[in-house]
Amino acid sequence: MKTITLKTEEEFFKYLDNLSKNLGKSKSQIIREAVIEYGERIKREKIYKKMEKLSKQLSKDKKYLQEIKEIEMLSEDSVE
Repeated sequence: MKTITLKTEEEFFKYLDNLSKNLGKSKSQIIREAVIEYGERIKREKIYKKMEKLSKQLSKDKKYLQEIKEIEMLSEDSVE
């Protein structure tokens, strides 16, 4: 493993120390998990923004909207 030095305020250090004791995990483990979780959250937000942008673009496409309506109608039909 590689070593990283982190400078922090006393208040943050105490918070991390208490968290470490309460969770039974090392400070390093808590920081590793937090950084990974943060990175995953950033990825999800980027994907969400791209999907939202694409959704807005597609909603302006009349042909696309008609195809969606046709699919919805097909899904409402019952097969007997």
